[in-house]
Amino acid sequence: MRKGLTENERRVLYGLAKYPTLNDRGLSERTGVKHSTITAIRRRLHQEGYFKTVRIPAVYRLGYELTVVGYGRYNPSADGGLRKRFIDAMKRENKGLYYFLTSPDFFLFVSASKNYTSFRRWAERLEFEFSDTDLFGNSTRTWAVFPHGTTKPVRHFDYSRPLSLLFGIGEKITEEAPFQKVEVRELTKKERTVLKGLVDHPEFTDAALSERTNASRQAISSMKKRFEKAGLIRTARVVDLGKVGYRIYSFVHMMFSPKSTPKARIEGTRKALEVAPSFLASVGNSESIWCSAHRNFDEYSKARKALGSLYAGREYVVGEPEVELVALNEADTPVNCDFSNLIGEALDGLPV
Repeated sequence: MRKGLTENERRVLYGLAKYPTLNDRGLSERTGVKHSTITAIRRRLHQEGYFKTVRIPAVYRLGYELTVVGYGRYNPSADGGLRKRFIDAMKRENKGLYYFLTSPDFFLFVSASKNYTSFRRWAERLEFEFSDTDLFGNSTRTWAVFPHGTTKPVRHFDYSRPLSLLFGIGEKITEEAPFQKVEVRELTKKERTVLKGLVDHPEFTDAALSERTNASRQAISSMKKRFEKAGLIRTARVVDLGKVGYRIYSFVHMMFSPKSTPKARIEGTRKALEVAPSFLASVGNSESIWCSAHRNFDEYSKARKALGSLYAGREYVVGEPEVELVALNEADTPVNCDFSNLIGEALDGLPV
Protein backbone atom coordinates (compact mmCIF):
# COMPACT_ATOMS: atom_id res chain seq x y z
CA MET A 1 0.00 0.00 0.00
CA ARG A 2 1.18 3.52 -0.85
CA LYS A 3 2.63 5.66 1.93
CA GLY A 4 2.83 8.73 -0.29
CA LEU A 5 4.06 10.04 -3.59
CA THR A 6 7.72 10.59 -4.35
CA GLU A 7 8.97 14.06 -5.27
CA ASN A 8 9.03 13.18 -8.97
CA GLU A 9 5.54 11.70 -8.78
CA ARG A 10 4.21 14.88 -7.16
CA ARG A 11 5.78 17.05 -9.84
CA VAL A 12 4.44 14.84 -12.63
CA LEU A 13 0.92 14.67 -11.20
CA TYR A 14 0.83 18.44 -10.83
CA GLY A 15 2.16 18.83 -14.38
CA LEU A 16 -0.48 16.47 -15.74
CA ALA A 17 -3.21 18.58 -14.11
CA LYS A 18 -1.68 21.95 -15.01
CA TYR A 19 -0.68 21.13 -18.60
CA PRO A 20 -3.12 18.40 -19.71
CA THR A 21 -2.41 18.71 -23.45
CA LEU A 22 1.38 18.33 -23.24
CA ASN A 23 3.01 15.08 -24.30
CA ASP A 24 5.68 13.48 -22.13
CA ARG A 25 8.49 15.41 -23.80
CA GLY A 26 6.75 18.73 -23.23
CA LEU A 27 5.93 17.78 -19.67
CA SER A 28 9.55 16.89 -19.05
CA GLU A 29 10.58 20.41 -20.11
CA ARG A 30 8.00 21.94 -17.74
CA THR A 31 8.71 19.78 -14.70
CA GLY A 32 12.43 19.02 -15.01
CA VAL A 33 11.73 15.27 -14.72
CA LYS A 34 13.39 13.02 -17.33
CA HIS A 35 11.27 12.02 -20.31
CA SER A 36 11.55 8.28 -19.63
CA THR A 37 10.67 8.83 -15.96
CA ILE A 38 7.60 10.89 -16.93
CA THR A 39 6.32 8.06 -19.12
CA ALA A 40 6.69 5.47 -16.37
CA ILE A 41 5.16 7.70 -13.68
CA ARG A 42 2.20 8.71 -15.86
CA ARG A 43 1.39 5.07 -16.56
CA ARG A 44 1.75 4.07 -12.89
CA LEU A 45 -0.36 6.92 -11.50
CA HIS A 46 -3.09 6.25 -14.05
CA GLN A 47 -3.17 2.53 -13.27
CA GLU A 48 -3.38 3.29 -9.54
CA GLY A 49 -6.34 5.64 -10.08
CA TYR A 50 -4.70 8.95 -9.18
CA PHE A 51 -6.13 10.65 -12.25
CA LYS A 52 -8.24 10.17 -15.33
CA THR A 53 -8.34 12.19 -18.55
CA VAL A 54 -11.56 13.87 -19.68
CA ARG A 55 -12.52 16.15 -22.52
CA ILE A 56 -14.92 18.90 -21.54
CA PRO A 57 -17.17 20.16 -24.34
CA ALA A 58 -17.97 23.88 -24.49
CA VAL A 59 -21.71 23.37 -24.83
CA TYR A 60 -22.34 27.12 -24.86
CA ARG A 61 -20.88 26.95 -28.37
CA LEU A 62 -23.54 24.37 -29.17
CA GLY A 63 -26.51 26.50 -28.10
CA TYR A 64 -26.67 25.75 -24.36
CA GLU A 65 -27.46 28.84 -22.31
CA LEU A 66 -27.13 27.74 -18.67
CA THR A 67 -25.01 25.90 -16.14
CA VAL A 68 -27.07 24.74 -13.16
CA VAL A 69 -25.55 23.85 -9.79
CA GLY A 70 -27.98 22.14 -7.44
CA TYR A 71 -27.52 21.03 -3.86
CA GLY A 72 -29.49 19.96 -0.82
CA ARG A 73 -29.62 17.74 2.22
CA TYR A 74 -31.04 14.28 2.57
CA ASN A 75 -33.21 13.24 5.49
CA PRO A 76 -30.72 11.25 7.65
CA SER A 77 -33.35 8.62 8.37
CA ALA A 78 -34.31 8.11 4.70
CA ASP A 79 -33.65 4.67 3.27
CA GLY A 80 -30.40 4.30 1.31
CA GLY A 81 -32.33 2.77 -1.56
CA LEU A 82 -34.28 6.03 -1.87
CA ARG A 83 -31.04 7.96 -2.36
CA LYS A 84 -30.03 5.53 -5.09
CA ARG A 85 -33.42 5.98 -6.74
CA PHE A 86 -32.86 9.76 -6.69
CA ILE A 87 -29.44 9.41 -8.34
CA ASP A 88 -30.90 7.12 -11.02
CA ALA A 89 -33.74 9.59 -11.61
CA MET A 90 -31.28 12.46 -11.97
CA LYS A 91 -29.37 10.52 -14.64
CA ARG A 92 -32.61 9.69 -16.45
CA GLU A 93 -34.33 13.07 -16.33
CA ASN A 94 -31.36 15.45 -16.53
CA LYS A 95 -29.47 14.67 -19.74
CA GLY A 96 -27.16 17.63 -19.11
CA LEU A 97 -25.86 16.14 -15.83
CA TYR A 98 -22.09 15.68 -15.77
CA TYR A 99 -21.09 15.83 -12.09
CA PHE A 100 -22.89 14.37 -9.08
CA LEU A 101 -21.41 14.10 -5.58
CA THR A 102 -23.40 12.48 -2.81
CA SER A 103 -22.83 11.64 0.85
CA PRO A 104 -25.12 10.18 3.53
CA ASP A 105 -26.68 13.61 4.17
CA PHE A 106 -25.77 15.91 1.23
CA PHE A 107 -25.79 16.03 -2.55
CA LEU A 108 -24.31 18.36 -5.14
CA PHE A 109 -24.62 18.26 -8.90
CA VAL A 110 -23.55 20.29 -11.92
CA SER A 111 -25.35 20.18 -15.26
CA ALA A 112 -25.92 22.17 -18.43
CA SER A 113 -29.33 23.19 -19.79
CA LYS A 114 -30.35 24.55 -23.16
CA ASN A 115 -32.47 27.24 -21.54
CA TYR A 116 -34.44 28.07 -18.40
CA THR A 117 -37.55 26.23 -19.61
CA SER A 118 -35.54 23.05 -20.13
CA PHE A 119 -34.04 23.34 -16.64
CA ARG A 120 -37.42 23.88 -14.96
CA ARG A 121 -38.95 20.98 -16.84
CA TRP A 122 -36.61 18.31 -15.48
CA ALA A 123 -36.36 19.98 -12.04
CA GLU A 124 -40.13 19.93 -11.60
CA ARG A 125 -40.36 16.31 -12.74
CA LEU A 126 -37.86 15.33 -10.07
CA GLU A 127 -39.60 17.37 -7.37
CA PHE A 128 -42.90 15.70 -8.24
CA GLU A 129 -41.42 12.18 -8.29
CA PHE A 130 -40.03 12.51 -4.76
CA SER A 131 -42.72 14.74 -3.25
CA ASP A 132 -44.44 11.82 -1.53
CA THR A 133 -41.24 10.41 -0.01
CA ASP A 134 -39.21 11.36 3.05
CA LEU A 135 -35.94 11.60 1.09
CA PHE A 136 -35.42 15.29 1.86
CA GLY A 137 -37.48 15.67 5.03
CA ASN A 138 -38.19 19.37 5.57
CA SER A 139 -35.01 20.56 3.87
CA THR A 140 -35.05 22.58 0.67
CA ARG A 141 -33.20 22.11 -2.59
CA THR A 142 -31.26 25.07 -3.94
CA TRP A 143 -30.53 25.82 -7.59
CA ALA A 144 -27.76 28.23 -8.58
CA VAL A 145 -28.36 29.17 -12.21
CA PHE A 146 -25.47 30.63 -14.19
CA PRO A 147 -26.25 32.10 -17.64
CA HIS A 148 -23.21 31.43 -19.79
CA GLY A 149 -23.15 34.95 -21.21
CA THR A 150 -22.66 36.54 -17.76
CA THR A 151 -20.62 33.83 -16.00
CA LYS A 152 -16.90 33.23 -15.60
CA PRO A 153 -15.94 29.58 -14.95
CA VAL A 154 -12.71 30.50 -13.18
CA ARG A 155 -12.13 26.86 -12.18
CA HIS A 156 -13.79 24.12 -14.18
CA PHE A 157 -12.43 20.82 -12.90
CA ASP A 158 -8.92 22.24 -12.79
CA TYR A 159 -7.10 20.36 -10.03
CA SER A 160 -3.76 22.14 -10.37
CA ARG A 161 -4.36 24.61 -7.51
CA PRO A 162 -5.15 21.98 -4.83
CA LEU A 163 -2.06 20.05 -5.95
CA SER A 164 0.21 23.11 -6.00
CA LEU A 165 -0.81 24.05 -2.45
CA LEU A 166 -0.50 20.49 -1.18
CA PHE A 167 2.88 19.84 -2.82
CA GLY A 168 4.35 23.29 -2.15
CA ILE A 169 4.70 24.14 -5.84
CA GLY A 170 4.61 27.86 -6.52
CA GLU A 171 2.43 29.08 -9.37
CA LYS A 172 1.19 32.39 -10.67
CA ILE A 173 -2.53 32.88 -10.09
CA THR A 174 -4.52 34.65 -12.78
CA GLU A 175 -8.24 35.11 -13.34
CA GLU A 176 -8.41 34.58 -17.09
CA ALA A 177 -11.80 32.95 -17.66
CA PRO A 178 -13.78 34.87 -20.29
CA PHE A 179 -17.53 35.25 -20.44
CA GLN A 180 -19.09 32.51 -22.55
CA LYS A 181 -20.86 33.79 -25.63
CA VAL A 182 -23.70 31.43 -26.54
CA GLU A 183 -23.72 30.42 -30.19
CA VAL A 184 -24.71 27.52 -32.42
CA ARG A 185 -21.82 26.09 -34.39
CA GLU A 186 -22.39 24.41 -37.73
CA LEU A 187 -20.79 20.96 -37.82
CA THR A 188 -20.79 18.34 -40.54
CA LYS A 189 -21.99 14.83 -39.82
CA LYS A 190 -18.40 13.57 -39.67
CA GLU A 191 -17.36 16.43 -37.36
CA ARG A 192 -20.22 15.57 -34.99
CA THR A 193 -19.20 11.91 -34.97
CA VAL A 194 -15.57 12.73 -34.21
CA LEU A 195 -16.42 15.38 -31.60
CA LYS A 196 -18.67 12.92 -29.77
CA GLY A 197 -15.96 10.25 -29.98
CA LEU A 198 -13.34 12.59 -28.54
CA VAL A 199 -15.59 13.41 -25.58
CA ASP A 200 -16.86 9.85 -25.04
CA HIS A 201 -13.40 8.26 -25.26
CA PRO A 202 -10.87 10.86 -24.08
CA GLU A 203 -8.12 8.34 -23.43
CA PHE A 204 -8.30 6.68 -26.86
CA THR A 205 -5.43 7.21 -29.25
CA ASP A 206 -6.30 8.69 -32.63
CA ALA A 207 -5.82 5.24 -34.14
CA ALA A 208 -8.24 3.61 -31.66
CA LEU A 209 -10.80 6.36 -32.20
CA SER A 210 -10.45 5.91 -35.94
CA GLU A 211 -11.66 2.34 -35.62
CA ARG A 212 -14.61 3.46 -33.48
CA THR A 213 -15.73 6.34 -35.71
CA ASN A 214 -14.76 5.20 -39.24
CA ALA A 215 -12.84 8.45 -39.70
CA SER A 216 -9.19 8.34 -40.70
CA ARG A 217 -6.52 8.90 -38.07
CA GLN A 218 -5.35 11.97 -39.97
CA ALA A 219 -8.87 13.41 -40.07
CA ILE A 220 -9.29 12.86 -36.33
CA SER A 221 -5.96 14.52 -35.54
CA SER A 222 -6.84 17.50 -37.72
CA MET A 223 -10.35 17.90 -36.29
CA LYS A 224 -9.11 17.56 -32.71
CA LYS A 225 -6.65 20.43 -33.21
CA ARG A 226 -9.37 22.49 -34.87
CA PHE A 227 -11.88 21.82 -32.09
CA GLU A 228 -9.31 22.73 -29.42
CA LYS A 229 -8.33 25.94 -31.20
CA ALA A 230 -11.99 26.91 -31.60
CA GLY A 231 -12.62 26.22 -27.91
CA LEU A 232 -15.14 23.44 -28.56
CA ILE A 233 -13.33 21.00 -26.27
CA ARG A 234 -10.81 21.23 -23.43
CA THR A 235 -8.71 18.40 -22.06
CA ALA A 236 -8.51 18.09 -18.26
CA ARG A 237 -7.16 15.67 -15.66
CA VAL A 238 -9.59 14.73 -12.91
CA VAL A 239 -7.50 13.92 -9.83
CA ASP A 240 -8.57 11.72 -6.92
CA LEU A 241 -7.76 14.24 -4.19
CA GLY A 242 -8.41 11.70 -1.45
CA LYS A 243 -5.47 9.63 -2.68
CA VAL A 244 -3.01 12.53 -2.34
CA GLY A 245 -4.00 13.49 1.20
CA TYR A 246 -7.11 15.66 1.14
CA ARG A 247 -9.86 14.63 3.56
CA ILE A 248 -12.62 17.26 3.25
CA TYR A 249 -14.51 18.94 0.43
CA SER A 250 -16.12 22.30 1.08
CA PHE A 251 -18.93 23.73 -1.02
CA VAL A 252 -19.70 27.46 -0.75
CA HIS A 253 -22.57 29.36 -2.39
CA MET A 254 -22.44 33.17 -2.08
CA MET A 255 -24.82 35.90 -3.22
CA PHE A 256 -23.16 39.15 -4.29
CA SER A 257 -24.19 42.54 -2.96
CA PRO A 258 -25.59 45.04 -5.50
CA LYS A 259 -22.92 47.40 -4.13
CA SER A 260 -20.10 45.24 -5.48
CA THR A 261 -18.80 46.45 -8.82
CA PRO A 262 -17.51 44.10 -11.55
CA LYS A 263 -13.98 45.27 -10.74
CA ALA A 264 -14.48 44.44 -7.07
CA ARG A 265 -15.82 40.97 -7.90
CA ILE A 266 -12.80 40.30 -10.13
CA GLU A 267 -10.47 41.38 -7.32
CA GLY A 268 -12.32 39.17 -4.86
CA THR A 269 -12.19 36.22 -7.24
CA ARG A 270 -8.45 36.59 -7.72
CA LYS A 271 -7.88 36.68 -3.97
CA ALA A 272 -10.12 33.65 -3.47
CA LEU A 273 -8.16 31.70 -6.08
CA GLU A 274 -4.97 32.39 -4.13
CA VAL A 275 -6.39 31.29 -0.79
CA ALA A 276 -8.75 28.42 -1.57
CA PRO A 277 -7.59 25.07 -3.02
CA SER A 278 -10.54 25.09 -5.45
CA PHE A 279 -11.11 22.77 -8.38
CA LEU A 280 -14.54 24.10 -9.36
CA ALA A 281 -15.66 27.73 -9.21
CA SER A 282 -18.16 29.78 -11.21
CA VAL A 283 -18.66 33.50 -10.73
CA GLY A 284 -21.75 35.22 -12.10
CA ASN A 285 -23.17 38.71 -11.77
CA SER A 286 -25.23 37.90 -8.69
CA GLU A 287 -23.77 34.73 -7.17
CA SER A 288 -20.84 32.33 -7.13
CA ILE A 289 -20.08 28.76 -6.12
CA TRP A 290 -16.78 27.28 -4.96
CA CYS A 291 -15.74 23.64 -4.45
CA SER A 292 -12.46 23.21 -2.61
CA ALA A 293 -10.45 20.50 -0.89
CA HIS A 294 -8.80 20.61 2.56
CA ARG A 295 -6.50 18.27 4.44
CA ASN A 296 -8.32 18.84 7.72
CA PHE A 297 -10.83 21.07 9.44
CA ASP A 298 -8.16 23.50 10.66
CA GLU A 299 -7.05 24.22 7.09
CA TYR A 300 -10.66 24.74 6.03
CA SER A 301 -11.21 27.14 8.96
CA LYS A 302 -8.13 29.21 8.05
CA ALA A 303 -9.24 29.48 4.41
CA ARG A 304 -12.78 30.45 5.41
CA LYS A 305 -11.53 33.05 7.88
CA ALA A 306 -9.27 34.61 5.24
CA LEU A 307 -12.05 34.72 2.66
CA GLY A 308 -14.58 35.96 5.22
CA SER A 309 -12.35 38.90 6.14
CA LEU A 310 -11.82 39.73 2.46
CA TYR A 311 -15.50 39.72 1.54
CA ALA A 312 -16.83 41.33 4.72
CA GLY A 313 -14.37 44.20 4.51
CA ARG A 314 -15.44 45.08 1.00
CA GLU A 315 -19.16 44.33 1.29
CA TYR A 316 -19.00 41.83 -1.55
CA VAL A 317 -21.72 39.47 -0.37
CA VAL A 318 -25.24 39.56 0.99
CA GLY A 319 -25.89 37.58 4.14
CA GLU A 320 -23.99 34.49 5.20
CA PRO A 321 -22.71 32.14 2.48
CA GLU A 322 -24.23 28.67 2.33
CA VAL A 323 -21.48 26.24 3.34
CA GLU A 324 -21.42 22.44 3.31
CA LEU A 325 -18.57 20.15 4.33
CA VAL A 326 -18.25 16.61 3.00
CA ALA A 327 -15.87 13.98 4.37
CA LEU A 328 -14.22 12.32 1.38
CA ASN A 329 -14.29 8.88 2.98
CA GLU A 330 -18.09 9.16 3.15
CA ALA A 331 -18.59 10.63 -0.32
CA ASP A 332 -19.37 8.98 -3.63
CA THR A 333 -19.27 10.47 -7.12
CA PRO A 334 -21.64 8.41 -9.28
CA VAL A 335 -21.19 10.90 -12.13
CA ASN A 336 -17.67 12.32 -12.26
CA CYS A 337 -17.03 14.59 -15.23
CA ASP A 338 -18.97 12.30 -17.56
CA PHE A 339 -20.08 14.36 -20.56
CA SER A 340 -21.27 11.49 -22.78
CA ASN A 341 -25.01 12.09 -22.35
CA LEU A 342 -24.60 15.84 -22.59
CA ILE A 343 -22.58 15.85 -25.81
CA GLY A 344 -24.98 13.38 -27.41
CA GLU A 345 -28.01 15.54 -26.63
CA ALA A 346 -26.21 18.74 -27.63
CA LEU A 347 -25.16 17.39 -31.03
CA ASP A 348 -28.58 15.87 -31.69
CA GLY A 349 -30.11 19.29 -31.08
CA LEU A 350 -28.01 21.10 -33.68
CA PRO A 351 -29.65 22.10 -36.94
CA VAL A 352 -29.02 19.64 -39.76
